[in-house]
Amino acid sequence: MTRGGATGGGRGGRKFQARRDLIIGVATEMLNERGVRGMTLADVAARASMVTTGIAYYFGRKEALAAACFEAGLVRLEALAAAAMEGDTAEARLTLFVRGYFALSERIRRGEEPDIPIFSDIRTLSEPILSLVLQRYMTFFGKVRDLLRTPELAWLRASAAAARTNIILEQIYWLRAWRGRYDAEDQARLCERMLDVLLNGIAAPGAIWAPRPLDLEQAMTPRLGAAPEALITAAIRQINQHGYKGASVERISAALKRTKGAFYHHIEAKDDLVLAGFERTYDVLKAAQSEALRLDADPWVRLHSAAAALAEFQLTPRGPLMRTSALQSLPEALRAPVIERSDRIARRFSGMIADGVAAGVLRPVDPAVAAQMLNAAINSVADLRLGDREREPREADRLYMAPMLMGILKRVNV
Repeated sequence: MTRGGATGGGRGGRKFQARRDLIIGVATEMLNERGVRGMTLADVAARASMVTTGIAYYFGRKEALAAACFEAGLVRLEALAAAAMEGDTAEARLTLFVRGYFALSERIRRGEEPDIPIFSDIRTLSEPILSLVLQRYMTFFGKVRDLLRTPELAWLRASAAAARTNIILEQIYWLRAWRGRYDAEDQARLCERMLDVLLNGIAAPGAIWAPRPLDLEQAMTPRLGAAPEALITAAIRQINQHGYKGASVERISAALKRTKGAFYHHIEAKDDLVLAGFERTYDVLKAAQSEALRLDADPWVRLHSAAAALAEFQLTPRGPLMRTSALQSLPEALRAPVIERSDRIARRFSGMIADGVAAGVLRPVDPAVAAQMLNAAINSVADLRLGDREREPREADRLYMAPMLMGILKRVNV
């Protein structure tokens, strides 16, 4: 064959494609470790045992390589969604999709396939690549949403279907942050426990959705020496939209219509502000839990009151909460204490769920699994804020928290 033939080394040949796939696999590892802004072509070349000019032959720019990584990951996840469409019902389809994702993750763990990129870092890309990749992502999102297009879900409105799709995807994205705590031989059982919570919810049959209002003002009390609330809120919004690396001091300052000098007057470095954003987020989460536990009510009322309050908070002028996906792009030195605080929040939710199971007002679910899934669902509400800023806060309660706690496929009247 000639150099450009199907088995040759030219563009389009097998050798070319094999080397390109190798580069994408290595780059995906680095994306997940450092984010788009932290990855360099030189570092990818070194890990792939190539020279930088060799990488540039396949991808002229770093962002072109990052886009190729996202594209490759979306193609593989779309294959899972396509296979899941073989199910006759929405429940059968979601079961196939989640089990397929666990099987894919196990192949990745064994080194049989490259990793899937963390899609939250798409936001750090620059135009025009950003728009192209976002459009590609929305195509994938639509394919997952199609899993819910079945006769028995004909009642499901477009906004509700989109919210439930967000919840489903947030579950598999957040899974990578905590599934490693389970041994390889326990992954199949973990999958089934997740499916049980996703499909059937946490509430016991006959439960009524009637959350009580909670006062989260205590969480707004400034910490001694902390940055002003407006600065923290602006930072959280920029990090949620552009990722840790993409939320520059310039962007945060511009969002407040302030100069960089004014920024540094209040805080020494961006990392300090990122940590303040996480601390504020966890203060709000803990406040919701504490206020709920003070209610003179059963554990079900306490749990869904806390969840509803946190969802509603995301759409208020003081919201949103920091997306948990930002954890994965933090520098290693910052990540450990933030993850520990996140784990404490999850353990507290786990305790609230265990109380409900013991009291018979919650289904006999795995409290640790259900708590992580609840955290992911609360996190997914940030997408509603970005997608539709005109919604009332109570809309987040109805669209996100009720399906999460009562069953993703159930018709919930709230």
